[in-house]
Amino acid sequence: MKNKVLALVLATLAIAILILISYKENGIKTYPVYKTSSMRGFRVTHKKDNEIKWELVSENATFPEGNKAVILRNLLIRIHDKYDIILTGGSGVYNIKDKNLTINKPVEIDIKGDKLTTDSLTWNGEKELITTKDMVAFKGKNFFIEGTGLVAKVRNQQIRILDNVTGIFYR
Repeated sequence: MKNKVLALVLATLAIAILILISYKENGIKTYPVYKTSSMRGFRVTHKKDNEIKWELVSENATFPEGNKAVILRNLLIRIHDKYDIILTGGSGVYNIKDKNLTINKPVEIDIKGDKLTTDSLTWNGEKELITTKDMVAFKGKNFFIEGTGLVAKVRNQQIRILDNVTGIFYR
């Protein structure tokens, strides 16, 4: 009887050792925390000819090692023009070299009290251009416009919704 119990225990132990030895993590790599830095209260100010063109503020920022990008959470960008344009988003990635900011859900743009909402957009700081391929809704006191895709040129103060545009105008 003792021999059967001992054989069963040894067989179970051998199977457990084989399982542990053959276990693979399916290609999942984990990166140590020391390769990234993070901070609270991140702020970038872009000036041109001693004039502030835009400001980026984020609640949290993560700086992955070797990347030229900053991963942001709870962000706000204020674009200074004839009047301020305020973009807010839940998360985003700021490419330092290109000065491009990709903002993700939820995204809202405030233009003189009128609100434009979408799921994601890209702000090109050099060209002062806002673009998205997602659905957009633009609501003001006297109008509601929605469609797919957007190109907004801040310098020219032009907003263009690209496809499937519908609008309602109120008196």
